[in-house]
Amino acid sequence: MAIFAQIDCHVWQLSGIVFVMKPRVLVLGDQQTLVDAAVALGAEVWWAQRPDRVRPTEATTPVVTLLTDYTEPAFVDLVAHLHAFRPFDAVVSIQEHALLSLAALNERLGLRGPRHDTVRLVTDKWAMRAALAERGVSPVAAAVGRTAEDLRAFGAERGFPFIAKPVSATGSFGVVLVQPDRVDEIAKGFADSGAGAFLLEEHLEGPEISVESFTFAGRHVVLALTDKTTGDGFVEAGHTVPAELDETVVTDVVDLVEAFLDAVGLTDGPSHVEVKLTATGPRIVEGHCRRGGDRINELVRLAYGVDMEALSVAWALGLTEPLTGPQPLLRGSAIRFAEAPCGELTAVTGEEKVLADPAVTELRVLHEVGQHLGPVRWSGDRAAYVIATGATPAEAADKAAAGVAGLVFTVTPRPTEEPWHRASDDRDISRENDLSRLVGYQRTDNADDD
Repeated sequence: MAIFAQIDCHVWQLSGIVFVMKPRVLVLGDQQTLVDAAVALGAEVWWAQRPDRVRPTEATTPVVTLLTDYTEPAFVDLVAHLHAFRPFDAVVSIQEHALLSLAALNERLGLRGPRHDTVRLVTDKWAMRAALAERGVSPVAAAVGRTAEDLRAFGAERGFPFIAKPVSATGSFGVVLVQPDRVDEIAKGFADSGAGAFLLEEHLEGPEISVESFTFAGRHVVLALTDKTTGDGFVEAGHTVPAELDETVVTDVVDLVEAFLDAVGLTDGPSHVEVKLTATGPRIVEGHCRRGGDRINELVRLAYGVDMEALSVAWALGLTEPLTGPQPLLRGSAIRFAEAPCGELTAVTGEEKVLADPAVTELRVLHEVGQHLGPVRWSGDRAAYVIATGATPAEAADKAAAGVAGLVFTVTPRPTEEPWHRASDDRDISRENDLSRLVGYQRTDNADDD
C-alpha cells in the first residue's frame, strides 16, 4: 500500500514577514474525488471547471475554482501566467477530454506527469494503432473511414463483421459491429452525430479484461487485472477485481501491457488498458493515461488497498515513494449495473434492503425521478449500480448482481410513436463524448446544426 507523506509548505520571507505557502495543485475537470484527494493531502487546490458542469454541492469545497473551457489552447497560456506569478507544483486530471491540456501544461511548466506525445497517441485511437504497428506490438488491422464506401472496402478486404467506432471517445460511445446489411445505417449514424471520421478495426474474438497500472519514472507496476461483462452491445454491465485467469495468461497480458506503455512512452501516472484475450494471444483494444471509469478505482482500492486517484496526486507532488510491485490481494470486489425498463422513471425501491447486506459497499441510482430511461447505447444510459466485496471475486460478483436484482424501477411508458431520442439529443451526446476534434479530426459542417 502506498504511504503518503504530509505535505511540506513553502516558506517565503519578505521584509521580515514570513509567509507559509502550501504547494498548489491544479485539477482539470469535473471529478470531485480527485479534488478531495488533493485536499486530504493538505495542498492548496485550484480547480478548472467548465461552467455548465459545476454542481451546487461543490460550493463548500475549499478550493479556488476557475470557470473556463480547459480544452482550449488559451487555457494553457492562462495557467502559464498564473504559474509565473506563483508556481503550481502539480497539474492532475482523470478526465479524457482534459488530458491533452494536462500534458501540454506538464511540458510547459516542467511538471511530473504524462507528456504530450504520449497523450496524443492514446487519445487518437488511429494514431495509437499506427504506432503499435510500427513497433510490432499487438497487431490489429485498422483503418480510418469517412463514408459507407470506406466501410464496404474494409469489409471486402478484412472480412465482416468488424468494429467501427469514433477515433477518439470514451464510455463505449458509438462502438458498433458492422455487418454488410448495416453499412448504410452505420455510416448515416456517424454522419448525423457530426463525426468527420471513424476508426475501422478487425473484430477481436474473446473475453475482454482491463489492466490498471501506475508508472513511476518509467517503471510500470500492474495493480490489477479487471474482468469485464457486457450487455447486448459493447457497454459494460459490470467489472470484477481481480480477473481470475491462468497464470500463463496473466504473464502474457502483463508483458503486453508493459510493451504497450513503453511504445506510447508513458513515464508517469496511472493507466487503464483494455485487452482482448483472443485464441492467438492477448491484443490491445485501447489504452488511456488515466484511471479506469465505472468505479474501477474503487474496486482496486477495495481489493488491493491502492487508491489510484490519491496516488496520482501524491506522485505528481513527489509525496510518495514508488510502489515496488503489485500489492497483496485483500478481497474480491465487483460492480454490476442495473437494467431498467424504458419509460419515465417514477420510483426506485429496494435500496434499503440492498444496503442492508454488509457485503454491499456502495449503491447509486444514476437517474432522477422524472427522467426518461431509454435503451443503453453508451455508459451514461445505465440506470444504477451496486458495488460489493467478497472472500473471492466470484462471491463479490454474486453479491453485486443480487444487489442490482433487488432494485425495482417503476416507469411510465412513453407513447410508442414518440422516439426515445431526438436528433438533437444524439448530437449533444456526441459533442460530449466524441473528442475527435481535440486530436485534429474535423467534424462535419452539420455538427452545429439543430
